[in-house]
Amino acid sequence: MKRIALFLSFVLFHISARSAGIVAIDQAGYLAKGQKVAVLTSPADSFVVTNVHTGAIAFRGAVRPGGAPDVATGTIPYYADFSSLTSPGMYSVRVTSGDSSLYFPIADTVLQPVYRSTLRSYFLQRCGMELPKSLAGPWWHIACHVETDGVFHPTAEGSGAAGVSGGWHDAGDYGKYIVNAGVTAGTLLLAYEMYPMRFNTDDLRIPESGNSVPDLLDEVRYELEWCLTMQAGDGGVFSKVTGTSFEGFVMPENDVAQRYIYRISSTATADFAAAMAQASRVFKPFDPGFSARCLSAARKAWNYLHMHPMIVPPGGFRNPEGTRTGEYGDTNDRDERLWASVELYCTTGDSAAHAYFRANYALQGLVKDAIAWPNVGTLAQFQYLRSSRADVDTKIQGSLRAALMQFCESTLALHDASGFRTALSPQEYSWGSNSKILNNALVLLFGRSEGGSARMEDAAMDQLHYVLGVNALGYSFITGIGPRSARHPHHRPSEADGVADPVPGLVVGGPNSHIGQDAELKSTFTSSTPPALCYLDTMPSYASNETAINWNAPLVFLAGYFAGATPSESNPELRPH
Repeated sequence: MKRIALFLSFVLFHISARSAGIVAIDQAGYLAKGQKVAVLTSPADSFVVTNVHTGAIAFRGAVRPGGAPDVATGTIPYYADFSSLTSPGMYSVRVTSGDSSLYFPIADTVLQPVYRSTLRSYFLQRCGMELPKSLAGPWWHIACHVETDGVFHPTAEGSGAAGVSGGWHDAGDYGKYIVNAGVTAGTLLLAYEMYPMRFNTDDLRIPESGNSVPDLLDEVRYELEWCLTMQAGDGGVFSKVTGTSFEGFVMPENDVAQRYIYRISSTATADFAAAMAQASRVFKPFDPGFSARCLSAARKAWNYLHMHPMIVPPGGFRNPEGTRTGEYGDTNDRDERLWASVELYCTTGDSAAHAYFRANYALQGLVKDAIAWPNVGTLAQFQYLRSSRADVDTKIQGSLRAALMQFCESTLALHDASGFRTALSPQEYSWGSNSKILNNALVLLFGRSEGGSARMEDAAMDQLHYVLGVNALGYSFITGIGPRSARHPHHRPSEADGVADPVPGLVVGGPNSHIGQDAELKSTFTSSTPPALCYLDTMPSYASNETAINWNAPLVFLAGYFAGATPSESNPELRPH
C-alpha cells in the first residue's frame, strides 16, 4: 500500500508541476451507471479517458465550456462528461491542454469503502474504552477519560463526581456535547429508518460486529448510552463534559486534566428527548429493553421541558467564566422542542406532544434551511411529514411537502448556478461549509423521497462528488479517501499518534471565507480570495480543517444511500428479533 501511495504522490507531483489547471474528479470513483463529469479549471477542446492498466483509450469527448466565471472559485469551469463509459476499471482523464486527472475507478462498489470508512470513524472517536489494535489498526489506543469524566462544575446542578465516561469525542478536541450528539444520532438513525436495507451491514469490524444488529445502530447506541448518563433526576440533561480549556495535542489517554459536567440546558434536554424517542422505536425490534429505557428517558426529558416552558438557562447556555471550550450556545430552543415533540408523537402517539407540534410547527417558518445543530426544525418537520399515524394532520403534511419542494427547487438553483455544482451560494462558504453542502444534499434526498424529481437525487450525488474531489482545489475532503485527500486535519489523535496517515473517514470543515477566524487562513488569504479557495490542509487551521461528528453524519447518510444494498448488506439472516 505504501508503494501505491508513493506512486500516486509521484504522479500528482508531476501533474501539478507540468500544468496550471486542475482536472477535478471524484477520487473515490464513479458508479458504473452514474453520471461522470470532470470539471476543468483551464480551457481545453477535447479529452480522452484512458485505462491506466492497459493504456487503451476508453472514451473520447469534447470539452464543454461553462460560460460565465464561477464567483465562488474565481474560475471559468469546463466540463468533460464521460457518463456513457460504464466498463469497470481504473482510469484517468487527459485533456488537450496537457492537464490530467488523478486515477479513479469505475465500479458498482466504489462507494462501499467511503460508507464503511466514514461510519467506522465513529468507532475511532470512541471515548472511555480501549480501541484494540486488532480492530483499530495503527489508530489503536488504551482506554481514555475513565477516571477524569467527570465532576460537576460549580455552576451545575450537582456536586461531586459522576460516571459519564463513554460516547464519542466530539470533534478535533476531546469534549462531549449533548447538543451535537443529538443531531448526529438523529441523522444516523434517520438514515436507517428511511433505508434499512442500505444501512444494515453487520461486518464493519467494530466490537459489536456480528451480533445481528446493524453496525450503524450499534455505533449510535454507544453514543446514546453516554447520553443517558447525562440526565439528571428531574429529567433535565447536562450540556457537556469538557475541561475548562481545550487540551493539548496529546493522545486521549494522556488528557488527564480535570473534566467537568456543565449545567442543564433546555436545548440539550430537547435534543436528548428527540434522539431518545427516535431511538426507542428504531431499537425496539432489536432490543426491547433498551428501547424502553430510551423511551422512559425521553418522557422524563419532555416532562422537564413542560415544567420549564422558557429557555434554560435564561438566554441559552453560555460558558461560565474561566471556561473556553466549545459552547454550542443557542438563544432559541423552539426548534429543539419541536423536534422532541414530533419524535415523541411518532413513537407513542402522545396527544400532548402532537398538540405542541401542531401549535408550533410554523412559528419559525417551513423547511427554510438544511439540518444543523442550531436548526433542527427542518428535521422535526420532515419527521412529521413522514409520519403515517392515523391521526396525523394531512393538511399540515401538505404544507410541509410544498415547503420542502420549494426549498429543494431553490437548492437546485444554487447547484445549477455553481461552476462546481455545489448546493451553496458564494456567501455561504463559512466554518463547516462541507457540512452545509452535505446537509443540503440530504434535504434534496428528502424531496426525492416525497415525490420530487430525479434531478434532486442527481444534485445530491454531486455534493458527494464535491467533497470527494470535484472542487476547484482538487482535494478529497475526507481523510484516507483518495490520493489527494486531507492529511493534516485539526484532530488531536491524528496529530499525536505518530502514524503518518490521519484517522480515516473524517470529513474536514472545508473552505471558509471568514479568514479572520484563524491565523493560518488570515496569513494566507485576503478578502479578495474567492471563497471556495479559502482552505488549508494544515493542522493549525481549525477554521477550515477541523472535524466534527455532526459533519460526518450526513456524509455517512449520503455514502450509504448511494452505495446501495450489497450482498453483505442484504443478508437475509440479519433481521430484527
